[in-house]
Amino acid sequence: KTLCDVILMVQERKIPAHRVVLAAASHFFNLMFTTNMLESKSFEVELKDAEPDIIEQLVEFAYTARISVNSNNVQSLLDAANQYQIEPVKKMCVDFLKEQVDASNCLGISVLAECLDCPELKATADDFIHQHFTEVYKTDEFLQLDVKRVTHLLNQDTLTVRAEDQVYDAAVRWLKYDEPNRQPFMVDILAKVRFPLISKNFLSKTVQAEPLIQDNPECLKMVISKLP
Repeated sequence: KTLCDVILMVQERKIPAHRVVLAAASHFFNLMFTTNMLESKSFEVELKDAEPDIIEQLVEFAYTARISVNSNNVQSLLDAANQYQIEPVKKMCVDFLKEQVDASNCLGISVLAECLDCPELKATADDFIHQHFTEVYKTDEFLQLDVKRVTHLLNQDTLTVRAEDQVYDAAVRWLKYDEPNRQPFMVDILAKVRFPLISKNFLSKTVQAEPLIQDNPECLKMVISKLP
């Protein structure tokens, strides 16, 4: 590139560019170069916590309006496009991820979408989670959810399940995955299960016989209090 008037410093890499091109493609750079920020007068601009390859792809997009989004770079591209406010790239990444949502990744995509303020992507992921909950709760992603997210999920009225015993099964699987650390949350988690909707046979043979519940007096009392 000739007559470049800015160098983006990304780790050890120097990426030459033109301010006007970056400003046209990115609201972030537009503000940087048209206000009284220190970088507006600097020939070299350091981008901290950025990936050189990703920044190069975004700079190339600023010149060509073309970029390749794939499973290897989509998360990094979406993060960077969000940070540097390059809306067309953000939309491409969102559209790509919407097509990739499945039982194994929908929870992670929902969390990512929430963190990066992508409501359309979050809605797609959440709809999938609710409609395919019986598959989703058997994945590693579900077992690794934090207590706040799993409590919120189990509390939803829109979960598609054959019967409420599947919600109970999901709660127990999550608790047992890290029982020593999750024991303090046992009552709150199991309180999200609608025990009156569970068959008496399942309640007597499975729920009341569960060691996790039998060994916790408070939990056992709570379960019994919810029995029909």
